Amino acid sequence: MVTIRSLKPRLVLCLFLGFSLLFAGNVFSRVYNIKFQMAWHTQHPEYKAYQKFIKMVEEESKGKIKFTVFPASQLVSRKEALSAVKNGIIDMLASSAAYYHGMVPEGDVDWLPYVSSLDRSKFWHLMNDPGSEFYKIVHDAYLKKANAILLTTIICGNEVVIGRDHIAFKTLEDLKNKKIRAAGGVATRTVLALGANPVTIATGEIYPALQRGTVDGIVFPVYGLKDYKFYEVAKTYTLPPLYTWNDDLWINKRYFNRLPKELQKVLKDCAYKWGEWASLEYWPNYAKEIQKWVASKKVEKYHFPPDEVERIKGAVKPVSEWYSKESKGCKRLIEILREKGFIK
Repeated sequence: MVTIRSLKPRLVLCLFLGFSLLFAGNVFSRVYNIKFQMAWHTQHPEYKAYQKFIKMVEEESKGKIKFTVFPASQLVSRKEALSAVKNGIIDMLASSAAYYHGMVPEGDVDWLPYVSSLDRSKFWHLMNDPGSEFYKIVHDAYLKKANAILLTTIICGNEVVIGRDHIAFKTLEDLKNKKIRAAGGVATRTVLALGANPVTIATGEIYPALQRGTVDGIVFPVYGLKDYKFYEVAKTYTLPPLYTWNDDLWINKRYFNRLPKELQKVLKDCAYKWGEWASLEYWPNYAKEIQKWVASKKVEKYHFPPDEVERIKGAVKPVSEWYSKESKGCKRLIEILREKGFIK
């Protein structure tokens, strides 16, 4: 005969198993929605490239990772965005280390003159090799100073000198005392080393600055002539590039650590594969398309002669010395770049 008393343990066990299965089902089916802000507007080529990354992650995670995307500083300003990642206000950020030099100078290493523009593939693999000392220095700096995990660095557009109206920059002397826009950090120091007067203004302010003569020229990727319509107020640009602007992808450390291990792996693997594709295929191909388009708009293309290129390289050498004094990590990064032949 079954009594009420004998049913109680069975009832407790059934309830326990039921709740356990329910809990396990919730964990298994949980969707992680990443609050993701970019520094780029929706028509920016890098914003468009990120659509492939988002699709890769959502497919590889079988829908367990989703993104809510906020373009062009919608939640927090560009200058405050990395601090917002640090404090958990946003989960993920795509932006440039040049904007956060004062917070994490080690991350700004990828803007040093010529280090990535001459051998894009070699430099990308140095920046993104988890087994390298170089990677570890940059990665650890972001963990310590910004509570952020650097998922990948993307080498984007080559930064050239673009002249306002028909001002042409053909020699180092042409840059002397000219007002040249730069992005900040290493980029601003580079312009200063060339004898120009750096003007640090936001990207959205460049067009009116060129239009009004607030600046004589800018150091900016060639695609800006098309995507930001600079060709209407700037009619020249000069090769080779001084440096390459780079985009970095960070995720808040606490958010990342809350993800299941298999989803952490999905994010890291997708970031690596996508970052390599964006750096070595997407951006070089886009640069070729842009140069053809710019030529159709009658924007004059100039080249610094080989002897001028050597003079420019000599002029920007102090930038590396300045950078090496920013921190112990920065000093070691410069040493590694010299050891590997990126800096002479």
